[in-house]
Amino acid sequence: MSLSLRTLALAAAILSAAASSSFAAPPAAAAPKSSEQRASLATARFADYGHDGTFLLQRDGAPTQVVHNAAFADTPLRPASTFKVMLGLIALETGALKSADEIVRWDGTPYPKHPEWQRDMTLRQAMQSSSEGYFRILAKRIGRERLAQWVTRVGYGNGRIGDSAPDVWHDGVLTVTARQQLAFVDRLRRNDLPFSKATLASVKAAMREDGKGATRVYGKTGTHMDDNDHGNAWWIGWVEGPRGNVSFALGVDLKTADDRAQRIALGKALLKDAGLLAGK
Repeated sequence: MSLSLRTLALAAAILSAAASSSFAAPPAAAAPKSSEQRASLATARFADYGHDGTFLLQRDGAPTQVVHNAAFADTPLRPASTFKVMLGLIALETGALKSADEIVRWDGTPYPKHPEWQRDMTLRQAMQSSSEGYFRILAKRIGRERLAQWVTRVGYGNGRIGDSAPDVWHDGVLTVTARQQLAFVDRLRRNDLPFSKATLASVKAAMREDGKGATRVYGKTGTHMDDNDHGNAWWIGWVEGPRGNVSFALGVDLKTADDRAQRIALGKALLKDAGLLAGK
C-alpha cells in the first residue's frame, strides 16, 4: 500500500472512531426513587434527626403526598411562629402595617435568649428572624376581633382563637394539623387566599430565603415548648424552580428542644429525596 493510501486509511479509521465516540448512547440516568424507597429513607432521616414527625408534599394537580407518618399529619398542634405568616397578611391587608418596609420600633421588651429581636425591624427582617416582639406588636395593632374574623375567613386551622391577640399562636386554643398547614401554604403559593395581590407578594418576599440560582425556597419555622420541655415544631413553605413548584409541610413531635437550623436541614434533605432540590 502506498504512503498516500496508508494515510487515507488511517484518517478514515480516526474519523470512524470519533464518530462512534460522538454518537455513543449517553449513560442511563439514575432511576427516580420509588415511594417505598422515599418512605424508608424519610424514616431513617427522622431517626437521625432525633424526633419523629410528618412530611407532606403538594404538587399542582396531584393528590397530597404523605411522605412520612400519615397519622401524625392529622394531629392538631399549636401553629407557633408559622402563624406569623397569617399575621403579616392580615396586618398589611387591614392597614395595621402600612407596608412591608415600615420599620416597627422595638418596644423595649427584653429577649435574653434572642438578642437579635431587640431592634427595630421591617417585615422581612422580622419574618427571617421570627421576631416574637415584632409580631406581638402587630397582633396588638390588629386586635383580637379582627384576628378572629380573618382566621374564620381564611379557614385557618380549627378556626378558633383565644382571648389575647398576642398569645394566639401559643395559647393552645388555635390548632392546626400538618395537612391543614400544607393546604394553607399551598394556597398562599398559588395566590388563592382572600388577600390582595400586593399583600400576598409582600409576605411571599418576606418568606423567601436568600440565595442565587434558578431554585427558590420560601419557608417559615415555628416552635412551641411546654413547661415539661415537650412540644411541636414546624417548617412550612414551598419550592419554585426547574424541578417543579411544590408546597411542603414538615411537622415535628418534640420530646426535647431541637435546633431550628437542623430542622430546616432535615426538610431540605427530604426535598432532595423527592427530587425537588439538587444534591444528595
